[in-house]
Amino acid sequence: MDTTHAFCKIVWLLALPCSQVKMAIVTQIKTMESYKLGPVGPVLIQANHTSAVGQTEHVNFTMLPTAMDQACHVEGSSMSEFWFSLFDNGTNYCNLHSVMEGSGLTSAPGFVEFTNDWLCLGFEITSCKGF
Repeated sequence: MDTTHAFCKIVWLLALPCSQVKMAIVTQIKTMESYKLGPVGPVLIQANHTSAVGQTEHVNFTMLPTAMDQACHVEGSSMSEFWFSLFDNGTNYCNLHSVMEGSGLTSAPGFVEFTNDWLCLGFEITSCKGF
């Protein structure tokens, strides 16, 4: 991850098959006007988010089955395109969180989220209102 740009990395665990998680994420991204779905592969979903002020962030979701049957390990990353946006007040966190919350996956069985301010700049201060 390029540390000259604002970024966020999150790991989620869900007690759902990755195919179901993938479908929920893709469906949600398609419904959100500020997101543009990019390539979707077997384990990787790529998209771009454009903020109200025209700033673009690259958003990725990578899904891998866990050792537990019917469970999915998801890694989300969001990185601002512009180098001068190092401190983004949690924008990159909200890019990822909004997709997961809008898809209903934050209420899914076994949902756990792992991140912190080192992996996700602004995580501790954001509220994700207006996303």
